[in-house]
Amino acid sequence: MAQSNREQRERLRKAYMELAEQMQPNAFVSLATNSHGSVSEMTRLIGIFCGMLDRALLGQKWPTFPVEQRTDGIFVIEHTKTNIHAHGLLKFADLEKTDLPLLTTRKWYRLSEAGTVDFQRIYDVKGCAAYCTKEMRSFLFDPDQVVLARQFMAN
Repeated sequence: MAQSNREQRERLRKAYMELAEQMQPNAFVSLATNSHGSVSEMTRLIGIFCGMLDRALLGQKWPTFPVEQRTDGIFVIEHTKTNIHAHGLLKFADLEKTDLPLLTTRKWYRLSEAGTVDFQRIYDVKGCAAYCTKEMRSFLFDPDQVVLARQFMAN
């Protein structure tokens, strides 16, 4: 039975890795609060963060823009019992137009004063996806630890 559960977790991980690759992300972002928190609180902060980025990049009418022009991607929340943080693979419509490392840092610091941000361009999507999903191998992993930016977008 344990082998079956391990195989299921590995299949889930591979499916998320494939989804991440299909999204064609161009940025890797790690977000930490540096405080004790919950998965639901981190999910809420990620939703606000993505909205703040879209507002800064697209203006006040950002909710009316099509998905292709908005901040899109997938986050995986890790270390939920100790140092909770999230790794995100994000796709920005125009990576060259704005200083995204500075923008992401400023927006995250507004949400989490003691938090930290690591922003990097993606050159190896498969490797980044493998890194982001590494904790899915654990039997403690909960599917609620996966957050899609699209879950905050109105249809």
